[in-house]
Order: sequence, then C-alpha cells, then structure tokens
Amino acid sequence: RVRVRVRVRFRPFTLTLTLTLTLSLPLTLPLARYRDTHLCFNDDIQGTGATVLAGVLGALRMQGRPPEAIAQLKVAVVGAGSAGIGVSQALHSAMVEAGIPGGYKAAAANFMLFDKDGLVGKGRKGQTEEVMVYARDHPDLPDGMDITAAIEQEKPQLILGLSGRRGTIPEAAIRAMAAAHERPIVFPLSNPTSACEITPAEAYSWTDGRAIVATGSPFDPVTHGGKTLTPSQCNNMYIFPGVGLGASVCAAETVPDSMLYRAAVALSKMTKAEELDAGRVFPAASNIREVSREVATAVAHHAYEKKIARTNPARGETVEDFVERKMYYPEYVPIFSRLGDN
Repeated sequence: RVRVRVRVRFRPFTLTLTLTLTLSLPLTLPLARYRDTHLCFNDDIQGTGATVLAGVLGALRMQGRPPEAIAQLKVAVVGAGSAGIGVSQALHSAMVEAGIPGGYKAAAANFMLFDKDGLVGKGRKGQTEEVMVYARDHPDLPDGMDITAAIEQEKPQLILGLSGRRGTIPEAAIRAMAAAHERPIVFPLSNPTSACEITPAEAYSWTDGRAIVATGSPFDPVTHGGKTLTPSQCNNMYIFPGVGLGASVCAAETVPDSMLYRAAVALSKMTKAEELDAGRVFPAASNIREVSREVATAVAHHAYEKKIARTNPARGETVEDFVERKMYYPEYVPIFSRLGDN
C-alpha cells in the first residue's frame, strides 16, 4: 500500500458544489465529507474569507480592540452569492472561535444578509440553505427590508460589499453607521473597480474621514481634511501562500476553520503602527515573505496543538525555524554565459 502525501487546492465549480466541498455549515451533498478527511483548501471561498477576516481583525486593532472583540460585531453583508456566503462563514466561525456566548446560533444572529430583494428574512422563498442560516426572524426586521432602514435599526459596526454591483451600498446607509459608531468599518470588496459598491473617497466623505476602509480593487490614497488616508486592498495573497506552506510543512491532515482563524489573527498582527495610522489594515506587499512565514508558523503551531500534524521539526529545532528552512527562495544560477564573459 502506497500513501501519497498531497494537498488539494480547489477552484470553484458552482456555488452549491463549491460550498459543499469546502465549508463546514450544514450541507446537503456528499462531497462535504472531503473537508474533514482530506488536506484540501479552496482559495476563492476559504482564502477570501480568511483574508477579509484578517482585515476585520486589523480594523479592530486600529480601534484598540483585541481579536476576540469580533464576537461583539454586528455585520451587514450586501450580496448573497458565493462570495457573500463564504465571507459570512469565515466571520461566523471566527465569532464562535472567539467564544461568543450562545455559540453558533448566537453568532448567526449578528449578521444581516441582503440580496437584490432586500434583507433576507425567514419568510424568504427560493434561497439556498446556506443563505437561510443568516435569515433574520424578528418583526422589526422583516424580509425585504430596505438596507438603510435595517442599518438604522440594527446599527452594525461593519458593512461588507460583495454584490458585484456599483451603488448597492447607499450613502444614507453609511451615514447611519457613522452616526452610530466613531469608526465604522466599510469594506466594499467587489471587483473590478467599476463594480465596487462605493469608492474609498465616498466612504471617507460620508463618515467625515472616520471610516476604516478596505477594498477588493486597488485604489489610490485619498486626502480628506488635510490627512492622507490609504485604503487597503484585501488580496488573498496575504493568506493562501502561508496556509499552504504551513499545512504542507507539518503535513497537516486537514485545514479546519480554527486553523484559518489562527492564520487571520497572525496576519492581522503584521500591520505596523504607522500603517494603521495611515488607515491601512493590511501590511505592505513588500513584506509578503515575512507575512507568509508568520501565517505559516501560526498554521503549523495550530496543527500541532490539534494533533493533526504528521511531520515534526528536527530535534532541537523550533517550529519557526522549521518553517523558515522549508521556505522556497527563487534564486537561480545562470544556465548560459554570453560570449566574452569570463
């Protein structure tokens, strides 16, 4: 019998198949079994979710709050497609990891999910099981409720744009968040730039420069009130190399939600104080190797804690050194020389 050691990185097929393959919510198709028995990872769902989670943890850090404060966040998610559900899942799992009283069900009640017909309530017909986990069941939050009215009612601290359409987050909704919170967290994450729900300049303008902003598309810095504010680009490059490296180095059996939470926490701690002061929740891309090393180390440490690692560091070697030793350096010797070279 030959045992082959391999990590499978999925790309999405359809929403139902991808979610069933990679997420840990109650799912219907038999492919759900792979996540708990095989070393596999879906970057478009888990990678995006963990990266957004890290951005949210970075925003909490900017507010002077610890990662565990995520359990107290109320979240508005604009877009109920695969991206909206995947990111909601990541934040939902993080709230459970952070120890929210009431666990899974209480964490689900922290979310408001909006599709083209407004707020998703318990009376909604034709939506998927994954969406209906977040359907609200309260007379003050009826199915189809307008986004601005719902935000005025619930006062979420965080809004995520994952609709793929410009203008789906109205100015009044952002102003309502700014009226309720000193530092509202505004993440319009849709790509490309033309599909971004609102621009960073709009987010800063509507909140008097107080919003903490990250986007899915790259945007230039914005000057507001004499201060230059730099929105972060929420890019999966911050997460998937480190998760892949850490899981491969220690030969992890699986990639559980708790591992992705640890990866996001590690990433959120890599942003420097001066970067936070400039409005950024992610570190500079020039530090990506250092970031990936820290994420990989956090992943490997968690695998050892959960006893799902099958390879150990050498005798006397730390996990940090083990990861460093296994990192790939793209350095090559010349394979030819030009005439006249010595």
